[in-house]
Amino acid sequence: SWYLYSANRLKYPLMRKKLIQLWREAKLKHSDPVDAWGSIVSQPEKAKEYKAARGRGGFVRSSWQEVNELIAASNVYTAKTFGPDRIIGFSPIPAMSMVSYASGARYLSLIGG
Repeated sequence: SWYLYSANRLKYPLMRKKLIQLWREAKLKHSDPVDAWGSIVSQPEKAKEYKAARGRGGFVRSSWQEVNELIAASNVYTAKTFGPDRIIGFSPIPAMSMVSYASGARYLSLIGG
């Protein structure tokens, strides 16, 4: 796919500044990433803070480890709190759709979604 070789593609993860600040603060208070994520989304004022930043840019560079940990923690929290059928998947890149579909379908199958 042309996208893999494009000079314009992202080469590192970006997160909204407010969300990454909340995540880092929560990680200092909670040793378990799932509890850290829960402390953000279960408090309406904190959830509103990072959701209100949507559409305003303000992205900052993060690490793959940090982003993957947040994604995993939010998936586990959602599955534990609302059930695994509340997690959905889709294939965002048409040229790689068979690859991304297969991996996503397997993941959803494993967690019970």
